[in-house]
Amino acid sequence: MGKGSLIIVLGASMILSVMNLQLNKSSERAVENMVGYYNMSLARDIANQSISYLLTELADSAQWRVAKPKNIPSDLFSGVGAYSATYTIIDTTINLNGVPKEAIKLWVTALYGEESHVVVVYTDRNFGYVPPVVRGAFTADGPLDNTISDMQIDGRDYTWDGTLVPESGVFGVSSGTAFSNTKNAMIGGTDVNSQDYAMNFPHHPAIVEENYGWGGAFPVSPDAALGYDNGTLKTLALNGTAGSQYVTDPKNLVYPLRGITYVELAAGVTWKSANLGENPEGILVISNAGLKARVENIHTKDEKTAFKGIIIADYMFHIHMDVLGAIVLLSPNQETKKECKGNQGHRVFYSSESIKRATNLAGSKGSGWRGRIPVFGWRE
Repeated sequence: MGKGSLIIVLGASMILSVMNLQLNKSSERAVENMVGYYNMSLARDIANQSISYLLTELADSAQWRVAKPKNIPSDLFSGVGAYSATYTIIDTTINLNGVPKEAIKLWVTALYGEESHVVVVYTDRNFGYVPPVVRGAFTADGPLDNTISDMQIDGRDYTWDGTLVPESGVFGVSSGTAFSNTKNAMIGGTDVNSQDYAMNFPHHPAIVEENYGWGGAFPVSPDAALGYDNGTLKTLALNGTAGSQYVTDPKNLVYPLRGITYVELAAGVTWKSANLGENPEGILVISNAGLKARVENIHTKDEKTAFKGIIIADYMFHIHMDVLGAIVLLSPNQETKKECKGNQGHRVFYSSESIKRATNLAGSKGSGWRGRIPVFGWRE
């Protein structure tokens, strides 16, 4: 073989060696890239599924917060190999469309292999719900003519601070019987087509619901009214959740009323001159097993502040206070003989925000979190 041919052969050999080396390196990089992409994908999936898990838990326990990083339960992703994921859940304030907004911040950091992924979610702090039984600012299965008397009843929706929210309210009055506005009550509300009607006498017929059937079964207990298992509200009240309290004698109430205030009166007992103190809020229950608990002349301190939230009682008469939220009366036997003097000027204004803040205390029970927690920020 001549020198020229040998040089060609040696040159070709060197070129092939270099090409082979480059191919090996490219193959290694491809494998590394595939492994990296795989790990990154798993880290992302773990982070997002962890957030979904946390949102579901938060929906069932609205007061849950975790200030220091905590590990996601180890059995949540069994079979995916070695991973780690931590989370925090804290209260914060964010700027939403130029307006400061109280929020809950959920932060998850997931690590798989050498890849990590972070997901941050912001939710509204008030993710309670409006119970289906609340079809009006004032709802009952029995007659409400004498109970409402000459009050101001408005089913249009108001915020916590009393600002009107257009076209998002309910009926002014919803009753399982006929309703006669014989005492000149000023009534407003929102009809089934989301049309608002200001308070007026005589009221517009579209914002008073009469003879409604509730699917054939009006709730027969405070728990049923809110969609909970029997005994839930009493248990939460006994546990003192968010300032809640349970009493059988109203004299034992501790003020201000917060959380779930459960007053279980003995059969035949009437709570007269029922003082709710100053700036009461939350869920107020006045009931007993036979739906015969009676409360009369219910008022706040000096009748100057409103109760904010939802009141669920068996029988109520002489409502000498304002309510921002809703009232639901459970007994079919409301007042039909006595006349109320003292209601005039007092208001029951529907507020979905006040109701949601109240039901938020107990957690809106259900499966999953979608439709239960308002999420307005999801960042990866």
